[in-house]
Amino acid sequence: MRLIAFFFLFTAGLAQAASLLLDKTIAGFASPESVVVVGNDVFVSNLGEKLEPMQKDGDGFISRLDRHGNVKALKWAADLHGPKGMIAVGGVLYVADIDRVVGFRIGDGKRVFELDLAATGARFLNAFARIDEHRLLLSATDLGKVFVIDVKARKFSELTFDVPPRGPNGMKLAGNQLIVVEWGSDGQANGGIKTYRLQGLSAKRDKQYDPSPAGYFDGVVNMGANRWLVSNWVAFEPVGVLQVLDSASGQVTSLRAPVPLAGPADIFLDDQGKLWVPGMMEGKVHRMTLRR
Repeated sequence: MRLIAFFFLFTAGLAQAASLLLDKTIAGFASPESVVVVGNDVFVSNLGEKLEPMQKDGDGFISRLDRHGNVKALKWAADLHGPKGMIAVGGVLYVADIDRVVGFRIGDGKRVFELDLAATGARFLNAFARIDEHRLLLSATDLGKVFVIDVKARKFSELTFDVPPRGPNGMKLAGNQLIVVEWGSDGQANGGIKTYRLQGLSAKRDKQYDPSPAGYFDGVVNMGANRWLVSNWVAFEPVGVLQVLDSASGQVTSLRAPVPLAGPADIFLDDQGKLWVPGMMEGKVHRMTLRR
């Protein structure tokens, strides 16, 4: 009997290894897509009032909040089209804006960088991952490609894959391992998760995961201990989920979200264990405590 009791306590502990607690929901955004925390500031990219991620309509902007979720400036940076993924490197906040990369100095919001990628045919530049202080990876979801952005030289090149991702969306780089979550292809909810080994500007597939439910995977954050938290739209309604991938075992489990998630996009896990989840279809950002 003691052995049986221990077994149930042990397995229950495994099931509860990660959980989410809602701290706050911040409303008033316009199709929020990505969140980045830098020091005491939180930045949120907004596509605009209409959920039209590929339209050059000039109504996109970036909001600035504090870590408590108080809005300091709703339109900290404006005159963008469809700003999506963001990354902060060297005091500059870089944002993917349809077919270009725009950079704003974090200290004063001044626009200090722009790189046009329109010649590639990209219309859905999406998410970043950092290689080093001057090189970034940037997914082009519509092309099924990943570009290497050299912000110092203001040039770009292309990362080559032996097995290309299907609609690459969120990415993270840990050492030479690149994890890519896929939006899918041909408008179908057929995205998966792939890991690659980088060697120079080449990426060789390491493993492939096909979580259930399948869907439209968007953001990814590193939880440590070979675990990755990914966001999945599932369908374009309030049924999005957050899932944990154990890349060592290949096991994928769903976390119970404390609120319905309508379009969980490019999530961010800060250094205080707070998970920021933009609800793109509801105009809200949820701040949660992630217990690991």
